Amino acid sequence: MTTIIGSDESLKGDTFGGIAVAAVRADDSTRRTLEKLGVRDSKTISDNKIRLLSERIKKTAAVFFVSMLPEEFNEEITRYGTTEVLNKLHTKCINALKHGEEEIIVDQYPGCRIEGAKLLTHAENKYAEVAAASIIARAEAIKQMKELSCSAGFELPFGSTHVLDALVRIRDEGKDFRKFAKTSFRNVRDVMINQNLAPQKLKNF
Repeated sequence: MTTIIGSDESLKGDTFGGIAVAAVRADDSTRRTLEKLGVRDSKTISDNKIRLLSERIKKTAAVFFVSMLPEEFNEEITRYGTTEVLNKLHTKCINALKHGEEEIIVDQYPGCRIEGAKLLTHAENKYAEVAAASIIARAEAIKQMKELSCSAGFELPFGSTHVLDALVRIRDEGKDFRKFAKTSFRNVRDVMINQNLAPQKLKNF
């Protein structure tokens, strides 16, 4: 019997939001159940189904996750750097599930260093545990972004390419960028210092 702990994260490349990291532990039997549930890479699943699958995974396998809001994430990366913060959070999630004999699989990111782990690109396509972790992390990211949107008063976008209007609105409404966005991102810093950018109409949340 092979027991695997897989970990993955969400929001790492998104302008808004902090970070969500998750780990999932499964043996052979649990793995088969995860596969029957339709667990796969979260990027191929709709947000509505993500929420449903996340709850089912939590009832099926051992799960541990951390959802860090932007303000804390900004403080952490200022102190330690993004890569070290990611390494720390992945390690925390994995260690919370370790019993001592598991194989550890991490979806690799630049600078990834997790003791005892096998680092693989696109691991979510090869291991149900990593795919399940990606779903849990995505579900927590969706929840976090919804809460941040409520605080902002309008819907904050995922991603990093269609975010200018939202950044300008955060600035022009006098809100604290640190509470909503990753202030280490160049596009965020550009809006913080450039007062000439004008927003378009955004949907109120």
